[in-house]
Amino acid sequence: MESYQRVGPLTAIPSILRQFDQDPAKVIASTGVRPSVLDDAENAISFLDLGRLLQACVIATRCRHFGLMVGQQSGIENLGLVGQLMRNAPTLGRAIYDLCVNQRRYVKGSVVYLSIQGEVAYWGYGIHLPEMQAIQQVYDLVTVMGLNIMLELSGISPGQVRLARRTPNNVGPYRKVFGQMPIFDAEQNALVFSSKLLESPVRMANPQLRMALEKSVASYWAVTQPNTSERVVQILRAQSVCGTGALSDVASDLGIHSKALNRKLQKEGTSFRDLRNQARFEIACQLLTGTRMNVTDIALALGYAETSDFTRAFHSWSSKPPSTWRKQPTQLLETLESMIFPGNCLKMQSLDCNQCGMVHRGSRVSKSPTLQPRVVLRADLDGKELKEPGKYNKANRGAA
Repeated sequence: MESYQRVGPLTAIPSILRQFDQDPAKVIASTGVRPSVLDDAENAISFLDLGRLLQACVIATRCRHFGLMVGQQSGIENLGLVGQLMRNAPTLGRAIYDLCVNQRRYVKGSVVYLSIQGEVAYWGYGIHLPEMQAIQQVYDLVTVMGLNIMLELSGISPGQVRLARRTPNNVGPYRKVFGQMPIFDAEQNALVFSSKLLESPVRMANPQLRMALEKSVASYWAVTQPNTSERVVQILRAQSVCGTGALSDVASDLGIHSKALNRKLQKEGTSFRDLRNQARFEIACQLLTGTRMNVTDIALALGYAETSDFTRAFHSWSSKPPSTWRKQPTQLLETLESMIFPGNCLKMQSLDCNQCGMVHRGSRVSKSPTLQPRVVLRADLDGKELKEPGKYNKANRGAA
């Protein structure tokens, strides 16, 4: 499956590199990416190139929150025509739905999803490309960008920010950018807020302009539509941490019967069981390498009733138990960071990140009162309140 995304917010990378006295052309070219690609937000970049690019930027600048800085300069304008559609949506919920549905038009390799259980909404993002480098940098970037979009559309900040990454040595930049202390070592990357806020009106929305945009967005940056296997992978990437991941639920999400889904997958040379195992394995690997979640919590997040069941499954996938797999070196950045990072950004030397005007200049984020939502691991994705705890319904996401 070809995995790529629109350049969008990455156009900010050259200017950030210059702030660190780095030559953008040199750093970008070292990854095999043409520097001119970042000149136009409408260009495309593969996810593998994106990972290599962000990792090169982190190493060149010696700034471990480089992705956070890129996201800090990003907003709804970086989403192109879909961003304009969102800006003229009647409500915040409808705007988020617009992105979930249309994301596939300019991104492959990741999924945006809206997950709701009871009174708590999760606006999340996940990558389903295990070989990608610097995944945590991408998660930082996208989560900050999502926060900026919420503020631009409705002036609302999330009550909670969840990041599927280890707690950094210096949490100052994260506290300052998000206006609160994020929850690190989480099972998913998501902005969490009261589901009632989904009905908040979008400021200065133009209904007439939206009608015109709806006619244009269908053909916007048209790409080959994903086949059934690819759509199932996208759905499972979200459902595996926000639902049951059951065959019937995925089939319902696709609007077909379970037997029909099995037949389609068989024609494409795969099976639902194989795809579900692939999704669970990819998420487990990301959580094992990117967070300090214990194996029991990872098992629960993936829907296993017993840790021993997850351990056996993981061993069948990787020939190693999860605790052993976690100890092996994975990404160059993780392996070398203790040697190349003395603690803070090179540019900041011994300064605390909260005092770094360069890093946080132009921040869109302001601190807001913190909501304390009821935190759950299971949630439906249909924008409706669950009638039964744990029941999973239709998903609104990029695979829709």
